[in-house]
Amino acid sequence: MSIITRVCLVVALLLGGASIWLGRELATDIKERDNAKIAAKKDADKARADMKTAQDEAAAKKKEADDATGKVAGLTTQVTEQTAKVTTLQGQVDELKKKIAATPAAAAGPGNAAELNDLKTKLAATEQARDAAALQAKESADKIKALTDQVAATDGEKKIINEKLKESNAKINYYEGKDGVTLPEGLSGKVLYYDKTWNFAVLDIGKKKGVLPSGIMIIHRGTDIVGKVRIATVDDDCCVADFLGDFKKKEPKPGDMAIP
Repeated sequence: MSIITRVCLVVALLLGGASIWLGRELATDIKERDNAKIAAKKDADKARADMKTAQDEAAAKKKEADDATGKVAGLTTQVTEQTAKVTTLQGQVDELKKKIAATPAAAAGPGNAAELNDLKTKLAATEQARDAAALQAKESADKIKALTDQVAATDGEKKIINEKLKESNAKINYYEGKDGVTLPEGLSGKVLYYDKTWNFAVLDIGKKKGVLPSGIMIIHRGTDIVGKVRIATVDDDCCVADFLGDFKKKEPKPGDMAIP
């Protein structure tokens, strides 16, 4: 169980009245969180290296997607051309069949017999060309589908990589004391718990709402500003936020609202 998950569980128990057990667990969580912050600062260089790798991967995936998109355009033209060719050849096949039907072998003289054989030869060649064109059109269409799927998969991978990049940047910004992380427009949350000793609050918003470490939020109660916090650690449905020194105007309370 992650540190922040346990902190959120502790908060839930606090709200339920388990104050004795909460005190012990909260003290442990605070210590672990502090140690985790120190260790994470040492990992900042690794995070930068991970970001560089992710950026290279994203660039490679973009090139793959662009190449595939170009191939799709070329193959689409081939399909159009081959489909038109099939239509033309099918018309020729139908005409030849009519001529053959109008030249029965029993009534044909030597000249007509030669013409009939010639028509049959042309029919066989035309049908073969028609079938080859139809096959090429189908193969091209299949390639288009495969490449389109590849582009979609690449876009999905790029999205995952970009999310990792955002998280890495946010963590580095936090541990280096920098701002600059943009939180989602319209984001809002509530204070679940405030720790006076360590000056942090637990909010009821997390990764599912787009919260990132180092994001700045304003805590308010009605029209009154309570203070400003920087997001420290984030779980799926909650986060821990540190109050920024002189920016705390009032004692935070559960239920106070938080907005970017």
